[in-house]
Amino acid sequence: MIHEILTAARAFLARDLSQDQDAVLTSLCGEAMAVWQGRLREGLTPEDCRGAFVTACAWTALAGLAPALEAGVPVPRSFTAGDLSVSMGGSGGDWNRAAYRLKDRAEELMAPYTRDEGLIFREVAG
Repeated sequence: MIHEILTAARAFLARDLSQDQDAVLTSLCGEAMAVWQGRLREGLTPEDCRGAFVTACAWTALAGLAPALEAGVPVPRSFTAGDLSVSMGGSGGDWNRAAYRLKDRAEELMAPYTRDEGLIFREVAG
């Protein structure tokens, strides 16, 4: 499945990467896959939610790659992944916003398949 995730990430990015950048993207895809797999609900496998899983992993990896791409030239000004469009302007903060947006969308996409890891407050006897 890592090949599928890497292919999706490259397609979403829609630009050529240097060999070093591609190696980083490969590593980030593997890490994203491990993280999302670890967050799946009990009894679910990545194959059970394959489309969402592949897309979320690709978006998560691209969010991690965004700062590295900011340092490279030329910088893509926009890309589209499904109904998500990310457009970058001229400032470095745009990359941070794009990365957060990708992470948020990955979270939304995987919400039906992952354990609820929200904060819970419990009353403590005292």
